Amino acid sequence: MPAYEARIKLVHDCFYSRLTQRFPEAAIAMWCNLSTHVFEVTSPEAELTIKVEGELLREEVGGSSIREGNVVRIVAQRCDCGPGASSAIAEAGAWIEEPVIYKGGWEHYRIIAHERSTIAEAVKDLKKKGAKVELVSLKPLRLKGVAEDLVLASSSVLAGMTDRQVKALAEACNQGYFEEPSRTDLDYLAKRVGLSRSTYAEHLRKAEGKLLTNLSAIIQLAADQG
Repeated sequence: MPAYEARIKLVHDCFYSRLTQRFPEAAIAMWCNLSTHVFEVTSPEAELTIKVEGELLREEVGGSSIREGNVVRIVAQRCDCGPGASSAIAEAGAWIEEPVIYKGGWEHYRIIAHERSTIAEAVKDLKKKGAKVELVSLKPLRLKGVAEDLVLASSSVLAGMTDRQVKALAEACNQGYFEEPSRTDLDYLAKRVGLSRSTYAEHLRKAEGKLLTNLSAIIQLAADQG
């Protein structure tokens, strides 16, 4: 009998939701082990990341940070989890695949349950508690190997890239450059970002190289699993 996975997003009265409403360009990923929180904050600009970091440190009553460019990882001194969305999901009989992502005031969850009705019950309970909930997807859970199911932090995937390289890669993805057949070309992409074709192509080539280098261990693991 298959299990099911759902992706839901919701808005309710939560500090982290309110924080990303105030700073909509920032994204916060959160992991919790019931004794502390680990956050990863990313945004387009390092200054914005620092502002969000300061808000989190004040709310979490301190913690330690590691920062690189516009990404910061924070280990809080405590866990402040109380009754809320996570507990409502657990009480319904489902469980959460971390991290929880906060962006633009929305909380994004991937939840898993043995029954479709359990996910429906979780959504119903969240709405009863006053949350605005959207069911983004619901499908049978496909069991995957370790390599396919790994969740990688953005700081690991993008390690070593400059801001221009990340933006060049993002623009290529957004405009369908890597689709088959490609929906665009380098001349169009370079014009969109205001660079010469050769400069843009160099940023993109270096970004692709670093991306594959950062993912090489995962690629090898997947190959070993057949």
